Amino acid sequence: MQNRPASSRAGLWQRLPVIGRLLIAFWAVLLAGGAGAAAFLFHHQKPVVLATITPSARPEVPSAQNASSIVSTPVPKEAARPVSPSEVPQPATPVAAPTVIPAKAVPPTPTAPSTAVTQQALPSVSSSAAASSAAVVRPPSPAVPADKTAIAIVLQGFGYSDALTYDVLSRIPAPVAVGISPYVSNIGDIAARAHASHREVYVTLPMQSAHPERVDEGSHALGYGNSAADDQRELEWCLSRATGAEGLTDASENGDDQPGGGYATSPDFAPIASIISNKGLLYLAGSAQDGRRTRGMTATSWIDGDADAATVDSRLAALLPQDGKPTKILLMVGPVTPVMIDRLANWLKGPAAGSFVLVPPSSFVDSGIGNDQATNLLSSSPVAPL
Repeated sequence: MQNRPASSRAGLWQRLPVIGRLLIAFWAVLLAGGAGAAAFLFHHQKPVVLATITPSARPEVPSAQNASSIVSTPVPKEAARPVSPSEVPQPATPVAAPTVIPAKAVPPTPTAPSTAVTQQALPSVSSSAAASSAAVVRPPSPAVPADKTAIAIVLQGFGYSDALTYDVLSRIPAPVAVGISPYVSNIGDIAARAHASHREVYVTLPMQSAHPERVDEGSHALGYGNSAADDQRELEWCLSRATGAEGLTDASENGDDQPGGGYATSPDFAPIASIISNKGLLYLAGSAQDGRRTRGMTATSWIDGDADAATVDSRLAALLPQDGKPTKILLMVGPVTPVMIDRLANWLKGPAAGSFVLVPPSSFVDSGIGNDQATNLLSSSPVAPL
């Protein structure tokens, strides 16, 4: 019997057509690639999740030197609500950390007001305010021995120049007062500087002079040609400019222009003087001829600040009584000039200073000058030329 060869029947793969083999190979490669991609993504997913929960995302803990500024505050309800697993994947090993709020996140605690000295607004013009301002700003008047003359000085035309203002405040002793024009633009600052140096301030009240054709008193002048309402309006403007001042004066840096027909010497001025007194302000008359009937002081002598050094020196030397009899002298000097400041500063610290005591003008205050008082004033003291 003849041996039969092994079966030569082909397997399933061999019996498949070529197109079938290609399809099977395609799907096999596709499935293998998909499995590989899934494994790759799964492998790289864990570091991303861990990065979102790493401690570096929490606020930094302040250093030891700032530990005292750390403040613990209750956590708001909204911040304390649980986070669902769908929002943040749970880490394999939870990291516990204390809840710390940096000091800068806490609102600052209100502190006490600073003790630094700042420039404050001057008090309003009233009886109580003027009295309290004078009590704070003005030092006690020095005692005047019976054998010495008391001298008060007012420098008119103060505040027009910053350089001259500085020279007066730094070189002229504090009892010397200053007169300021209401037309000075920064009068509030100028008056505050004078008060800070313990000086009295007198604001010029612009009024029609005896020679209106020679002296222009400005757009806010009181006097002839004005109605009573006009004078009231201009007076209110001047009072607003004199806030915090010790008083008003009818004299300016041009000299005393009221004697011999000036508005201050007329009956029409009586209502103005009454209002000034009711405001608690002193009234500084430029000369005895003004006929002051209000509470205040009256100047007894004038020196022209525009004169040369030799003239100013001679006028200062002649100021003291020749017989040596003690008296009271209220000197008005104006305008403020470099020569005047220099000569006055030297005189106040020179040999003549041993025979008098420098006092603020308010030391001479009275309720009004009468005829008997006028006779006691220095009749030989000339009035500064207009």
